[in-house]
Amino acid sequence: MGNHQTFSQKVIIKDDYVKKDGTSQIHIYVSIDGKWTRIPLKISWPPSHFDKAAGKLKPRHEKDQDCTDYSMIIVTECSKINEIFKSHRLSGKVLTIDNLEREYYNFKARNCFLRYFDNESRERYKRRKIEKGTYDCNQVALNKLNEFWIKECQKKVKGRREEAPVEPERFPHPLPFNQLTKQLLENFAAFCKNQHGNEPVTISKNLRDIKTYVNRALEDKHVFDNPFKNFKYKAIESLPHAHTEEELQALLKLVNHPVTSDAWRQVLAHYLYSCFTGLRISDIQAVSHDNIQGDWLVIKPYKTRRFNKIVRIPLHPICQTFIHSTTGKLFKTFSEQYTNRILKKIGEYLKFPFDPTTHTARHTFGTLFIELGGDVVTLKDYMGHSNLETTMKYVHISEKRKKEKINVFDKLFCKQENKKDAA
Repeated sequence: MGNHQTFSQKVIIKDDYVKKDGTSQIHIYVSIDGKWTRIPLKISWPPSHFDKAAGKLKPRHEKDQDCTDYSMIIVTECSKINEIFKSHRLSGKVLTIDNLEREYYNFKARNCFLRYFDNESRERYKRRKIEKGTYDCNQVALNKLNEFWIKECQKKVKGRREEAPVEPERFPHPLPFNQLTKQLLENFAAFCKNQHGNEPVTISKNLRDIKTYVNRALEDKHVFDNPFKNFKYKAIESLPHAHTEEELQALLKLVNHPVTSDAWRQVLAHYLYSCFTGLRISDIQAVSHDNIQGDWLVIKPYKTRRFNKIVRIPLHPICQTFIHSTTGKLFKTFSEQYTNRILKKIGEYLKFPFDPTTHTARHTFGTLFIELGGDVVTLKDYMGHSNLETTMKYVHISEKRKKEKINVFDKLFCKQENKKDAA
């Protein structure tokens, strides 16, 4: 099955270097198709009590317990290497020395989805296959799944004393691949809702991240049934928050108010610029005077940079009033997290009905553009969307607001009811 490979391993002692205590380190010598490596073990033994031909420790004295214990450890480590080679041979995958070393040093991850998830996401981020934001989202989903699984395992040992690990581990309870089931996903979704208070959209995003690494594990020839095959989680996506014209006017007054702090003013400058251009925070942090061409802002959005797409946005004259630099970047910015904390305080100060974030500005641009008579096709181009369906959410927000405005008639009925009561 698969390509035939020559494989051998042997326990050796590196007696070319003897420590002060008279011992040398034990290694496992591994050869694959003529290429070799030595895997060091955390075991040292006197060279005079090592059988080189058999690759075994010899007792130093009668009833040498260390010799027995260390020999068992060596057998275990050799078994790991055999298991790695066997799994590659049976799956038809070619095993290289590099792959062997990587799988050996991450052996705990071989049958634990949590460790596999962690290692794969780190490796993808390290090789720049995913962005930092995607990696962070992956880790959030992983941490929740790990927390959920720890609680599930604790339920199973309830009433029995569970031995604490010698060293605290991030993943104290391995999650075997074959325990990834539809029921586990259903229970995880309920856990996110009940324990974390997550909205359906957040739970759906966590499940999508988990599904990504389930699919990758299957592609890597891990043998288990795909739990997502018969599992569906429908999340009704709530419409994002966007400022009304009145709220935008309040922000415009605040940015020029003499009592506004420098930190608030700095954040408000680029936040309002985004309200009138639709820029994401990643683009606000990078946009410079070079991107301004006459009355147009011309950028390659950071989020879609791999597509080399250019977006042209017309600039309203008010945009220039938010810029206080003459060269280089248009704005001084804080980190996104700190900016969101300031925006939350601003929202509380202005008594907004929600906590604004950096992305609220982009939603505000899209929503007000539609409400003030703009068409959705043009908005799609300004926002750099690849499909019209994404842009349509701003039409839905606008329609929702129009429906809410019909409630002004409630005031009329309230007046009539008050007159009746007075009579």
